[in-house]
Amino acid sequence: MFTSVYNGNSSRLSQEEEMSGDLSAVPLVALSTVSKQVISTLLNPPKAIPTENGLPRDWRGLAHLSNLGGEVMALLAVHPDPSTYILTSWQTKQKNVRIKDFQAILEELDRWDILDDTLELFERDAKKYLEEVERSQTTANEIVNEIDENLLTRDDVLRVPQGLDKQNYDAFLLYVDEDLDFATEMMNKLENEHKLKLCIKDRDLIAGITFEHVAVMRLISERCNRLIVVVTSNFLRSSANKFFLNYAQALSIEKCQRKIIPCLYEKCQLPPQLCYVSVVDYNRAGLYDFWGKLRDSIRTPSRVTENFVKHNSKQPEPLQNQDLTKTTKEDIPESLPNSNDNVYDPKDNNNLKRIGNSLQQFMKKLIPKPENNTRDYNQITESISLPSLQGLDTLDTSMDSVNKKPKKKFMDKYMKKVLVKS
Repeated sequence: MFTSVYNGNSSRLSQEEEMSGDLSAVPLVALSTVSKQVISTLLNPPKAIPTENGLPRDWRGLAHLSNLGGEVMALLAVHPDPSTYILTSWQTKQKNVRIKDFQAILEELDRWDILDDTLELFERDAKKYLEEVERSQTTANEIVNEIDENLLTRDDVLRVPQGLDKQNYDAFLLYVDEDLDFATEMMNKLENEHKLKLCIKDRDLIAGITFEHVAVMRLISERCNRLIVVVTSNFLRSSANKFFLNYAQALSIEKCQRKIIPCLYEKCQLPPQLCYVSVVDYNRAGLYDFWGKLRDSIRTPSRVTENFVKHNSKQPEPLQNQDLTKTTKEDIPESLPNSNDNVYDPKDNNNLKRIGNSLQQFMKKLIPKPENNTRDYNQITESISLPSLQGLDTLDTSMDSVNKKPKKKFMDKYMKKVLVKS
């Protein structure tokens, strides 16, 4: 291993460092074949005038500073390209040698001509080497089958690294190549003006999917709320589009959803599956707003609205299903005792009885009376005068009068029977 020496001419070398940048971090292995050829062309020819230290100013001085043995020196004397041999030996055996170290050797050999001629080459080699090192720091992501099989569109490729769910779309646009101009106009209108998210096979579907029809079917069934069909005579002649139309019709029947939105762009005979479906007619004039009707047909109610309706339509919980032990101050009327407490003690039985009785009375006021009674009874509020007892005969309540009358009748009947028999 050689020892680099840095003597004299420091001002000139510092200027070269500013021009070439920091080459102390770039190993000698970064030198290209072109750079080594230039070095060998300038360093192989022998020089008669030595340096101040008595070193030859050619490849011999380079071999001396490299600490090569005598047997190697004898071999280099007959070698056709000794400078390239020395540089190659450094690159393979001494990995820690830098380009800056080689420049210091050239400076010690007083070969400023080589430093000047190779400065631009060294900078280019160093830049290329650092770019390759930086590129090698990054590696490709490993393929995960569970994730890769769900990547269908370009939006999925962007969303998955961010940890987002798969991309959903408002509608899938189905058309033929002959109607591309109208399809492009529809994309600009719905996406730019009405802020809807469309899925177009030629634009959004990623390459490399084995069965394209299967991917389109998955998008229509799982990821797209609607299917916009640009109905023309050319569309009806496409067997693939007819297949997707029949598939979407089957989905709408299975899921009980409004799936297909036919857009009649050209007057033609509608297929049987569209004869009973409301069509958006592009050629209809008058007050007919084609783009507004199409926009409103694609939109779906938001979950916020559904939650709002469910929340407002929620019925109050029956009294028997409520847990009175968890009653708080806000749930108890102000007339209840101890209403200043935040939470009532569930262990206090008297307190629970008072709460239950008060709540029952409070609910009775809120719950209307049943309407089964067909007749209303008015409460009597006026006093009624009874008839006078004056002038009536007194009632004989003695036992004699009660017993005598039945006995007299019995004796009369008995005597009559006796007389009849006799």
